[in-house]
Amino acid sequence: MCRALPWSVEPLPGWPGTVHPHTGEVAGGREPSPGYTPEQAAEEKRLWDLVRELSVAVSTHAYWSKPERGPELIAARMALKSHEDVMAAVTGVAEAA
Repeated sequence: MCRALPWSVEPLPGWPGTVHPHTGEVAGGREPSPGYTPEQAAEEKRLWDLVRELSVAVSTHAYWSKPERGPELIAARMALKSHEDVMAAVTGVAEAA
């Protein structure tokens, strides 16, 4: 969705790029932006609302009050990093790439 959206929410004029003095290549600049359509603005708002809702749900989840700080927590995290399921997932990602 982000790639399909115009660069500006509101309609704005573009500006010319800068011509490189040696190559003549034009760098920078923007085409005029038509702004978001009402549908695009509504979908962007819906997605940001969802991000906020999920962020609150994750950060306030009861899980985060359970872990005790200390060597046991570090040992448990290290054990998870080398767990066979994690290693299989990492190997599968490396093979797919």
